[in-house]
Amino acid sequence: MRLPLVAAIALTALAAGGAIGWQSHVPKLSALLYATNRLIVVQVHLDEAPPDYILVEGDSQAELQSTGQRVCGLELVNAGINGASAAIYADLLDRVTIPTRPRAAVLTIGTNDLFTKGDPRSAGSIARFEQSLARIVGKLRGVTDRVVVTAVPPIGRRAGAKLDAEAVGVYSARIRGFCERGGCTYADPFADLRDGDGGYAVAGALRDDLHIAGYRRVMRALEPALCPASAP
Repeated sequence: MRLPLVAAIALTALAAGGAIGWQSHVPKLSALLYATNRLIVVQVHLDEAPPDYILVEGDSQAELQSTGQRVCGLELVNAGINGASAAIYADLLDRVTIPTRPRAAVLTIGTNDLFTKGDPRSAGSIARFEQSLARIVGKLRGVTDRVVVTAVPPIGRRAGAKLDAEAVGVYSARIRGFCERGGCTYADPFADLRDGDGGYAVAGALRDDLHIAGYRRVMRALEPALCPASAP
């Protein structure tokens, strides 16, 4: 087992800046403690994973998926980390090991890359996101033959004060293009939650301005991509 070093996590947590769930609502020391403890939990679950399972990766949209559900008849192992941007998650993924190969892995990332203060639609921001995405997918490709990357979920209209709603579609398109070039499968389990193409969610789709009201339906929508052989 390879658990995270406190010093390394400290640098990672501080680099997160305004990450939702970390710096926006809690002191930096609490963010560090959360990341450290969460990675311990993730590693324990990975060490005890069954021979055949689905690995869930990404930010809070991944972490909020219940491991009590079954996808394709398989157990979920949740490695999501609340508040992680793509770059942060790529770094954190270096600090865990995956001893048992999953049937498939699904990654949801990007919401924490959309803060307006970071100019998310600039060429530099998009390039950095794609570089981090490539790092994550490359690591996942080393442990499973099927990697599914989702579109970026829509946001609530009040979140538009801090997040760039238009960047939701821009980043989703970049993810799709990246997967079409090889290495992963693109899926949008949030399609029916979107209010047009502007990046916002339809009324009632979210439990707050960021998080989906029902996560089980998201995983059900992903089943054809995660296990196409068993899809109806």
